[in-house]
Amino acid sequence: MGEDIQKVKEEIKKVIKESPIEEDPLHSELVLKWVLKLKPDADEALQISALSHDIDRAITKVTESDLKDYKANYHKYKKEHAERSAKFIAEILRKNNYPEEIVKKVIFLVERHEVGGDKESDILKDADSLSYFEYNISFYLKRNGKEQTKEKIKFMYSRMAEESKKLVNKMKFQNEEVAELFKEAIKK
Repeated sequence: MGEDIQKVKEEIKKVIKESPIEEDPLHSELVLKWVLKLKPDADEALQISALSHDIDRAITKVTESDLKDYKANYHKYKKEHAERSAKFIAEILRKNNYPEEIVKKVIFLVERHEVGGDKESDILKDADSLSYFEYNISFYLKRNGKEQTKEKIKFMYSRMAEESKKLVNKMKFQNEEVAELFKEAIKK
């Protein structure tokens, strides 16, 4: 890893700054931080996947708030979101002459960042959830209200490995309303 990855990381950050979700730029960096905490030897593909997993929102401007029937369409939206993000990051990597084996691995990881299914996809999924709990949750509450936030907490928490849940359980939420919603949502 060297000059190429730094160039791609800077391009990803520049694109993500255009997201309609104000917390996306820092969220992507925190996902990378959590990936490196969970897997200190994360390879280039996993690091790029961490930064770019939500890149589609910056390009398409499509967010959860665009869902007409939130509960009925949520999993479909998440799948399409992951596929779009994978497509966009693949275009960036190919434009930067990345080896196809890295491009294919990034596509694989980003497409699975919501559901996991193998060791590295699970790490990415958990890092995404950890970043949500560390940083995004107050923003989400402000945008979506208590009930939808409780549903999101349940979703993000339920998809995590037990070791990652322990990390979330140690977090101290500064916002008392968030702390209470967390307790209610996961019955603590």
